[in-house]
Amino acid sequence: MYRKTGITLAALAMIGGSAFADEVWSTEIGDVVYEADLPNGQAVWSYPLESEEGWRGKAFLPGLAGVYTGRTTYHGYWVEPGSVDGESGCAVEVSDPQTGESSDVWGRVTLSFVDPDFPGTWVALRGDCFEEPHAMLVGRPITAED
Repeated sequence: MYRKTGITLAALAMIGGSAFADEVWSTEIGDVVYEADLPNGQAVWSYPLESEEGWRGKAFLPGLAGVYTGRTTYHGYWVEPGSVDGESGCAVEVSDPQTGESSDVWGRVTLSFVDPDFPGTWVALRGDCFEEPHAMLVGRPITAED
């Protein structure tokens, strides 16, 4: 009886897990992690900040939540903790939809999947504030085989 229960629980755990919990990509700035799906259809990804050890910025990607096959290009925005001096950030603040915190350090991002299905490589272009995204970052999936 205990053996059947254990096998059943293990099977349910494997079926019930979301793909986003397993998605991590290696990049030149560190690991990018698929953190959550928001009810409004945005996927939330986090990435390490070069300036602050242990702090992470977030990218919000509308239309990507719950999409694990047939991925294409997504346009969103990134948010990092606000500037301390008030001079290095954007003229306008945006809010983090998860926390409601406002920040003047943000910008636009365009993310294109090279491989449309999970796990897949992607290329992101990032711009500050209202700038066109231009700074490139490539993410390669970290899998159990790595």
